Amino acid sequence: MRHRLQIVFCLAAAAASAQTIERASASGVVVDFESKQPVSNATVMVYSARVRTGYDLACPTCYVDCGKRATTNEKGEFTIAGLSGNLVFDLLVIGDGYSVLPLKRFDPATGKAASAELRKRATPDEPFQTVKGKVVDPLGKPVRDAMIEQQGLLMDGGGMMFGGNDQWIDLVAVSNKDGEFEMSFKKKAKGMILEVTPRGMAPKLTTLDTGGERKTVRVNDGSTVRGRLVGRDGKPVANAQMVLSTHTRTSGMSYRDVLIGTNENGEFVITNVPAGRVWDLYPRMDALAAKGLAGVPRLVETRDDGHEVNVGDVAVQPSFTLKGRVTLADGSPIPAGMRVSVNADRVNDRQVMQLPPDGAFEFKGLAPDFYILSPAVKDYQMKEPNQMIEVLMEGDRSGLAVTLYPKTGTKR
Repeated sequence: MRHRLQIVFCLAAAAASAQTIERASASGVVVDFESKQPVSNATVMVYSARVRTGYDLACPTCYVDCGKRATTNEKGEFTIAGLSGNLVFDLLVIGDGYSVLPLKRFDPATGKAASAELRKRATPDEPFQTVKGKVVDPLGKPVRDAMIEQQGLLMDGGGMMFGGNDQWIDLVAVSNKDGEFEMSFKKKAKGMILEVTPRGMAPKLTTLDTGGERKTVRVNDGSTVRGRLVGRDGKPVANAQMVLSTHTRTSGMSYRDVLIGTNENGEFVITNVPAGRVWDLYPRMDALAAKGLAGVPRLVETRDDGHEVNVGDVAVQPSFTLKGRVTLADGSPIPAGMRVSVNADRVNDRQVMQLPPDGAFEFKGLAPDFYILSPAVKDYQMKEPNQMIEVLMEGDRSGLAVTLYPKTGTKR
């Protein structure tokens, strides 16, 4: 019963976080990538959602519109009606004999149709190219519509492989009504590291052997992390964004960052957090920069499924500002579209800005900490290729000068 109650709470919180202005419809056409002919009987499903402006107060898969779906007709057309006019959606397009196609950030309020071109799924030559799985809940019941994504590969010789997306037959899979799914690689392998993300439940990293036998993946509700973002004066900091990130960032062991907004009282609740992990919890730099505030990461441990961690007040403080200029050694102006970023050292947090022709930059919202500045100008680099620009922020800094040099062999 606890599992059902947590989902109901999550849905209620999602509904409360976005008062619907008007309803909208997601419509479009699904065609075969090669022939451009319509694909009938394909399923188009709302997997997750997010608010168009501001920050979500609930998990992306907890909105009431998530899970809505439609089936394409003989012309490949579909319509999912009655969607919130305040949200943008991530859709999944699933066709028999085709690879699953994610459609990111579809906004039905624009009135534009969703165009989807499905690619035929290659048939693996042998069983040891494929993992067969079944996703079940704590009671052993099948979990449909869980999204499965590859994180890595175990090779026959005992090695591991990460990346290599062009070698995968399936980058994404979705569990069917029986909770079953398949993930395949273009070559023989010993096993696969997969991230299984069920809607409204905790994601799970799992390593499954290849072969003909179907393996069971049991998912749970996970833990809950709650707290309140406040200033030094104890007043709540509303409309900011908190990040929960796995402290261990080793390939194949890291979950995606969880992003959640603070309400008018500065409160935040992060549900369905995988248990048995240590996390970095922090407010995003760019969400606080305009407020002149900054925060530092703190460690959080989720021990067991059902565990609720109340971190209490998370205090932020007045932030520092970093100013400087990027110049090119040959005297050229900075080309249009070039950028510079400031990156936190302890967590995966950064700010990015576009460089003006004179190369001047300014970053606000920096906490007292260590950062790495990374300019990116096409055909230019630091004097030494692997040179880093390290910045220790102990107060406001200005006058940071960065010179980039033409890359060897670049014609000017």
